[in-house]
Amino acid sequence: MCGIAEAQLAIGVMTTVANFQNQKQVYKRNTAAQAKTMEHANVAYLNDLSKIDAETSRAEQARSLEMLTMRQQLTRDQAYALNSGFGNSLRVVQDISGKHDLATGELIFNFERDIMTLQNQEQDAYANLWRTASDMQPLQPPSLLGSGLALAGVGLDYAGNPNKWKPSSSGKTRSYADTDREDYN
Repeated sequence: MCGIAEAQLAIGVMTTVANFQNQKQVYKRNTAAQAKTMEHANVAYLNDLSKIDAETSRAEQARSLEMLTMRQQLTRDQAYALNSGFGNSLRVVQDISGKHDLATGELIFNFERDIMTLQNQEQDAYANLWRTASDMQPLQPPSLLGSGLALAGVGLDYAGNPNKWKPSSSGKTRSYADTDREDYN
């Protein structure tokens, strides 16, 4: 049979052990959840980069195609103007070339604007990745030392409790309080 002090000891030990095991499981779940969150953030970042690279390739292809079209148009316009035989051929070519240069400048400006937009999107994707990472709270594993100290505290409480049971030489169980009273009688 156990007394109140022993029951308190048992409850204290079980509570401390259960609390440590619970904290350990919570830590494992939170660590796994954070790892999964970072995995999803990395996948999202790589998907964003992939889309940005694809858009960059398409913009480069469109620029190259437009440059080719513009060169062919320039060559056709120059050939037409020279073969028509009207006016000063040098001035006709200069006029056509000037229009071509303006169109080329506008094309380059638009292409560079698109590239800058894509670079900004890349920086935004990177910022989103690290915003996700910085939103996660650092995790602290449960303290085995703290649980050990809690167990030691429960043991010391039990050791200092005058109502704990101790076996006597006659086979009967007595508390320290009973023993102390016998010493004074």
